[in-house]
Amino acid sequence: MSNISQPTLSRRNFLAGAAAGLVGLAGAASLAGCSPAAKSTEETDLAATGAEPTLKEPTETREADIVIVGSGAAGCFAAYEAAKSGVGNILVVTKSGNATDSNFNEITGTASVETAALKEAGETFTVEDMYQRMINYAHWTVNARLLHECVKLLPSNIDIYDEMGVETMVLGDRYNFGFLNVHGFTEKNKGVNFEEGLQALGVEFLYDAPATAVLMEDGVATGVQCESGKDVINVNAKAVLVCTGGYLANEEKVAAEYGGCKVVNMGSLNNTGDGERIVLAAGGVAERIRGMGMNDIYGMNEKSTISVFDANPFMQLAFYGGLLTDPSGRRFMNEYMLAQEPMNGGGEATLHEKRYYAIFSENAVNAMKDSPYYQNIGAPAVWTSAATMFNAPLADFDANLASAQEEGWCFKASSIAELAEATGLSALPETVTEYDSYVAAGADPDFFKDPAFLQPIEDGSAAYYAFEYNPSAFNTFGGPRTDEQCRALDANSDPIPGLYVAGVENGSLFCSPYYAVGGSCSGLSQSSGRVAAKAMIEYIAGA
Repeated sequence: MSNISQPTLSRRNFLAGAAAGLVGLAGAASLAGCSPAAKSTEETDLAATGAEPTLKEPTETREADIVIVGSGAAGCFAAYEAAKSGVGNILVVTKSGNATDSNFNEITGTASVETAALKEAGETFTVEDMYQRMINYAHWTVNARLLHECVKLLPSNIDIYDEMGVETMVLGDRYNFGFLNVHGFTEKNKGVNFEEGLQALGVEFLYDAPATAVLMEDGVATGVQCESGKDVINVNAKAVLVCTGGYLANEEKVAAEYGGCKVVNMGSLNNTGDGERIVLAAGGVAERIRGMGMNDIYGMNEKSTISVFDANPFMQLAFYGGLLTDPSGRRFMNEYMLAQEPMNGGGEATLHEKRYYAIFSENAVNAMKDSPYYQNIGAPAVWTSAATMFNAPLADFDANLASAQEEGWCFKASSIAELAEATGLSALPETVTEYDSYVAAGADPDFFKDPAFLQPIEDGSAAYYAFEYNPSAFNTFGGPRTDEQCRALDANSDPIPGLYVAGVENGSLFCSPYYAVGGSCSGLSQSSGRVAAKAMIEYIAGA
């Protein structure tokens, strides 16, 4: 673990540095490029409003000290913390069908600080530095005490991975943050490793059992009701943790939150907002902050059915900082932001559009057959993200270009005027003329784009291309409000006894846009699960 891994050409390896987390980055489980199946109107309404569900007559009743709803990063780390603290009866109920069916299994990197590996690499960035960066970036819109508790646990999260047999390595500074923090995973084995490790500690998993309600008695959470096939199972518990991974797979809820925008889900198809729904129905309140861990590093179109990690490389073109337009053909952003900050500022800009387009000349596209795009524009020193991540020619050039056209998200025409007609981008000719005048002048008076990225569109090419994209994301941020112990709060800001929320649907932990810290999504999710577990243990002891 002493060596720092340098960026490679692999699309898969990128997410370790971005992590959705950046993941935040977070990667994705069931990473289908196609949009998830639409939810029923009834399910959507419940997910959006938290309307009280109708409890069913149980066919089975189980007992637990702690029941954890969700088997992702927050759920697994909560189960670990509780088991290591001596809690004897821990049950994880999950919508997932197996240990690998979650965003947690797919993430390729996580945020940390002050670890042994980082110190060995010479990194001096501290817990205090990380906290200050995050809280200031969030402009104090999150629960500052909760964020502090989670950041303090980041170093020991890596120790837990080591204990569970999940190998990590320090990744390079891919976003030019000025510090190293992302620990990448060498193998995609987290789900199975944690399942086996937690089972050895006495934790039980119940798969294919989505929770439909929190059981309440006199204002106290006393368990959950879940359904497994035809069985309705009541799990009576002393404390309940909800961490089901957000609502990105609920198309109607996403559309309602983002003004009808189509966002292609690159995360788990299980993340339909169940956790938020059942917590609100139990008396919780929704926090005002909503956000997404954007996927515009890669680009995506709802017409494509290819996994993000194996996506057509022509999906990358929007990430290069060329000319981007809205569906009318007008520029709508400083394209460099998408190249440099794809998961926060740049990605957020695309959420104003149901779709957007990258415009390139044939000469520019063909040049990428033999050399990376950043070399074609002079390898500007200000560019770190895309130049680092995709330092290679476009793979399988002819076949992938043909495939993009066949799938209907790549358009080719002999002139900009004909391209506008083929795509419906009516304002495109005027936009290109104006943009090329900025190129000639070496200055962008609209969005003040760095001159190094001002490359001409009309360059005498025999043809011109438009590549169509939808905004896409790995996960959502936002959900029920909590205090610094991850206790769900009611409308009076009082804790609901026995009810806790962790992970990306903890509405008080994540900001919008995404934290400008690689791996913050997974890192904070893991920490929040542990914070919740510590609080549940204290609650149970005092009951």
